[in-house]
Amino acid sequence: MPSVAKSVEFYAPFFKTKKARKILDYGAGRLRNSLFLCGAGFRVYAADIPEQVLWIRKNPGADKLAGVLDTDQLCRCRLAADLVVSTYVFNIIPDNEEKTRYLQNIARNLRPGGYLLLEVCCRKDPAECGSDCSKHLKCTSCAKTYSHEELDSIVKPFGFKQVCFYYRRRALAVVYQLQQAS
Repeated sequence: MPSVAKSVEFYAPFFKTKKARKILDYGAGRLRNSLFLCGAGFRVYAADIPEQVLWIRKNPGADKLAGVLDTDQLCRCRLAADLVVSTYVFNIIPDNEEKTRYLQNIARNLRPGGYLLLEVCCRKDPAECGSDCSKHLKCTSCAKTYSHEELDSIVKPFGFKQVCFYYRRRALAVVYQLQQAS
């Protein structure tokens, strides 16, 4: 089995201190993060695209999960999760409309005050592309990458505030908290 994402391993103790119990692993893939979190005592729901859900349900570790959902179900759910984990999923969402749906599903399925751990491929310096790049941040060295400022500008309109972030090699992990309704 592939190893757990470093951000999930790093932040798991933090989320325990915040009394996070119910977790949605959104884009669960091969269950690397879901099964790690189950083993750490969390109640985990795995969600992915319908084709991947078929694989997840056949996986021997699926019996440890609190539930398995496909992404089409998330728009109708209200899990009231304490935490949503999303590692490297945001990088592969092809267009802004799908990114909007993704973030709406996250906000809908988190409880107010709940957390989002979002890990993406990073671009620390927007100038890496170079001033002469005609592809405007779409060349192979920086396409589908984010700085924490760029991620904030996309995520904050959905009711999130940044709690903390860190860079690790070519990864950026950001913890957000869903604001309480006023």
